[in-house]
Amino acid sequence: MYKALFRFITFLCFTLLPFLIVAQSREEMDRGGAPGQKEKKMEKDAIKSKIGLWNLHGYGSFQDSTKLDTLHDVAHIFHPVYKKALTATYVGNYGTPALDNNFFNRNYNTQYFFWHSREAYMLTPADIAYYNTTTPYTRLDYSQSENKSKNNETRFDVIHSQNINPYWNFTLRTNQEKSDGQYNAQESKNNFITLYTSYNKDNWNVYGGLISNMVQNNENGGLNDEKDWLNGEEDPDYWSTNLNSSTSKLTNRAYFANGEYRLGKFIEGEEEGDETFIPLVGVLYSFQHDRNTQTFTEEEDDDNTFFENIYFGDDYTTDRINFNRTTNVLQLKQYENTNKKFSFGKRAYIGHELSRGSMPWKQVNDTMDVERTGIKYSSAFLGGGIFRETGKFWRWNFEGKLYFLGRNLGQTDIHGDISKPFIFWGDSTASVNLSGAIENNVPDYFQEKFISNHIQWRHDLEMEQRMTVGGSIKMPKRKFEIGAKYSIINNYIYNDTLGIPDQTGEEILVLAAYLDKDFNYNRFHFRTRLLWQKASNEEFIHIPEISAFVSTYYQFTISKVMFTQIGADVRYNTAYYADAYAPSTGLFYLQNETELGNYPYIDIYATLRLKRTKVFFKYMNVGTHFLDGVYMTTPTYPMNRATFRLGVSWAFYD
Repeated sequence: MYKALFRFITFLCFTLLPFLIVAQSREEMDRGGAPGQKEKKMEKDAIKSKIGLWNLHGYGSFQDSTKLDTLHDVAHIFHPVYKKALTATYVGNYGTPALDNNFFNRNYNTQYFFWHSREAYMLTPADIAYYNTTTPYTRLDYSQSENKSKNNETRFDVIHSQNINPYWNFTLRTNQEKSDGQYNAQESKNNFITLYTSYNKDNWNVYGGLISNMVQNNENGGLNDEKDWLNGEEDPDYWSTNLNSSTSKLTNRAYFANGEYRLGKFIEGEEEGDETFIPLVGVLYSFQHDRNTQTFTEEEDDDNTFFENIYFGDDYTTDRINFNRTTNVLQLKQYENTNKKFSFGKRAYIGHELSRGSMPWKQVNDTMDVERTGIKYSSAFLGGGIFRETGKFWRWNFEGKLYFLGRNLGQTDIHGDISKPFIFWGDSTASVNLSGAIENNVPDYFQEKFISNHIQWRHDLEMEQRMTVGGSIKMPKRKFEIGAKYSIINNYIYNDTLGIPDQTGEEILVLAAYLDKDFNYNRFHFRTRLLWQKASNEEFIHIPEISAFVSTYYQFTISKVMFTQIGADVRYNTAYYADAYAPSTGLFYLQNETELGNYPYIDIYATLRLKRTKVFFKYMNVGTHFLDGVYMTTPTYPMNRATFRLGVSWAFYD
């Protein structure tokens, strides 16, 4: 890791510095916004702390401004799974696999199939938030549950961002997490570290970085006798599990870069020497290289019968899969003219993906040696779009992508979004939003072929066809959003009751509707997030019909400076046949024997904020003290019982 980091820093020094040296020199000092915003002169001793923050998408062609996560209302929601999901099918303790129960949220940024169930804990280039700071910005975030000697769970997240000059920023972030778990053989570790940079000035937008991810889990296979748990056995240390000496580990190393050279003109401002660059045309290049490894090690006793199949013999203990992908994209972009009502932008791109790897293949002459088979394939694609990102009347973006060569030949993706701002109920930021997509997706390589000691599959699957439409009304000032989505799917690919990818020829319809509203009365606040969803054929898609997150708190101020909230969160979903979990692959799969749900997960908390320091105290899943019911979201994997957690976050940017 550190050698790779050193090589990356050296690469930056010898590739970016020449551009910085020849770049047109200006004296603008205040650059708090995202790229393209007006820059002003400022004396060094008068610089105020100002932070610009944005994300990239569309192979670097779009820069979406965002804000720092400074909200007091959600300071206590630390878990990455539940930052996005109302409810989830979850193995139990921090760092373990999870599946969002919202069907339409099952979209993944990772390029490796077996990362899907753990993606909440990893950082991908698509998740990177780029900074531009007038003063250094540092945030330290720490939380811990239980105690250091038993059932400990800690999380430590650090980010530091600093500008070298008004245009060039470096950001370092590291996240370290460890959980002992409350049950036997449940330990987990996960971390990521990233160093990335951005340079934005007039003609040039340059981005690049390195990310390293790791997730390691002890796989206990769940409880092998639920009677101990259901009978109220007090000490979970004595609850027996199916596995005791099995582990899985996934690593990811991502190298990424985006560069754009823009042709345009300078427009003079009102003050002398004040100029603004207006881009007209951009030439963009995007690069990403991912290196993934997955190992599953099983060293159970000979009499353990949890795994039905052993293909490589009892002496074979470790499966290892390597998978690497390199993506290159060249793109042309014509910018919209913000001063013309009917102007719109255009973009076209061509790209290539090269995938390589290896996995076990077959045993050699009844020995413990196993041959490996290579994985190698490539695909080429082209695409383009039109867009309107500015203006008060309509904003829209339409894009199409077609794979014309290689393994993914014929795969297509056509999607579009329309947003119409309007004034409603006193909210000038309200909007009506429509979206749609038509996708023809070639199955992932590992959905068709996978070989390991305990499970194998080889089959040909048809291209999955999906059409999705959606709409929503958003009123940010009223803290209100309502929407619905509808999808028609042919050749749907799912994981069957054996944990093997399979496909149905039946047409499946999925409909979902959601509501998100905050209610305030004096110092009382009440937020409700509701989701209803239904699949036409529940034989192949198992999702709860109703999921809900309800949060209520009382807010007040101590000594006029300390903002305080005391409240409770409740997560709930109706009973359904929740997916089971396969330790050897990390996949969730269908099961038709156990219904789970109808159990409210209740957390009570208090949060304090003094200037830029936030503290929370949280007692999680308190219902285990007084509620009857099964607190499982995945069969045989109980959720953590009531436990206390403390968290502290400091931010420094003066």
